[in-house]
Amino acid sequence: MADNKTFDSASEAAAFYAGDDKFKNLVDEEISQNQISYQLLQTRISKNISQKELANLMGCDPSKISRMESGNDLNLKIGDIKNFLSALDVDIKFLFEDKYLPAAEKIKNHVYAIHDQLDALAKTAKEINNDEIIEKIKIFYGEVLLNFLIRYKDSHQTIHTITESKRIEKKQQKNSSS
Repeated sequence: MADNKTFDSASEAAAFYAGDDKFKNLVDEEISQNQISYQLLQTRISKNISQKELANLMGCDPSKISRMESGNDLNLKIGDIKNFLSALDVDIKFLFEDKYLPAAEKIKNHVYAIHDQLDALAKTAKEINNDEIIEKIKIFYGEVLLNFLIRYKDSHQTIHTITESKRIEKKQQKNSSS
């Protein structure tokens, strides 16, 4: 029955196999409440460190690491997250974004954050004495610009398409009312 069926998400698959659309929302909710835990797990794995090794670095029991990585985000404590990441030599940054802030302001904030990261990379390039790495950083800057321009072009085209169809719609409404 579902041999050739593809799904856009795990929640769609869960709803399909359960035969109940309510499962989609339940799975989506569960996933949304476990994003930080999942990121902690992925970060530890990417550092190739076991739960036991991390527990030793943090000075806690391995069961705490297990609970942090498999639990619900709502049960995590900021201090524990900070200690977890600090033990892995990973910085933690929080981004508070007002959902009522205009999209333009949100975009500006992200642009400033990207600028700060690029400045940090430029500072690194200045401090090192390795022409090969400096050249790779220079290439990376070009890639960042290219990727930005491609996405900007895509977004600009979307806005252009929307405004053009609105213009045509208004013109048709005006013609039909005359």
